[in-house]
Parts: sequence; C-alpha cells; structure tokens
Amino acid sequence: MNRSKAPLALMGQLLMVLFFALTAAICLQAFAKSETISQKSADRDAASLLAQNAAETIKSVHGEMGRASALLGGSVKDGTWTFRGDASGRYAENGAYRVLAERIESGEDGLGRACVRVFDAAENEIVSLICSWQEVLG
Repeated sequence: MNRSKAPLALMGQLLMVLFFALTAAICLQAFAKSETISQKSADRDAASLLAQNAAETIKSVHGEMGRASALLGGSVKDGTWTFRGDASGRYAENGAYRVLAERIESGEDGLGRACVRVFDAAENEIVSLICSWQEVLG
C-alpha cells in the first residue's frame, strides 16, 4: 500500500504547462490584433491630415480646384481635383493614398462647399469631410 505520488505531481506539472501555453496563445493573439489596430489608426491619421490639407487649400482659393491643384499638386478633371499623398500628409506622386475633392451644392447663397475623400491603395474610403467657405457675392 505504499503508492508513489510521482504520477500526481506529473499531472500537476502538465496542467501548469497547459495553462501557460493557453495564456501565451491568448497574449500572442492580442499582440497581433494590436498591430492591426495600430496600422489602421496610422492610416486614418495620415488620411485625415491629407483631407485637412486639401480642405484648407480649397477654402483658401474659394473652391477653385485648378488653383488648389497648382498649390498642392495633382490634376483637375471635370471639376474634380485628384492627387496622391503619403503617410506624412504631403503630396507624393506615388503616394499610398488617393485624395478626391469636388464641389457640392450648398443650397445657400454665398456659401461654397466641397467634399474631400481619401482612399487607400485598395480604394477603400478612409476619411471623408465637407468643407465650407464664404463666396464673394457681386
């Protein structure tokens, strides 16, 4: 009746290793997910900066897309200003982001409006904003 306690100790060790492996797997998943979230946040920040730069430029030239294009770059076709930008929020001919800006109807006399949208390389819209400015009446 003198039984060894070795199998019981071995089972306890095995349970601890299993618990450690499970905990490590959960931590690795959380780490991988945080990298994805961080990248999306960086994309959104860069796209927001590009959209803000474009909106401020449009407001400064009172919605004249040709003048905005001359200041920041890109091209205007059928009244729509398009340019590419990089992660630093600046114009870049081969930038990862595409910015599209076009005038929209405001419905108010003396108020100009434009919609600025930023797309990623896969053409997913990241940011969209509307800017307004006071028109010169006369």
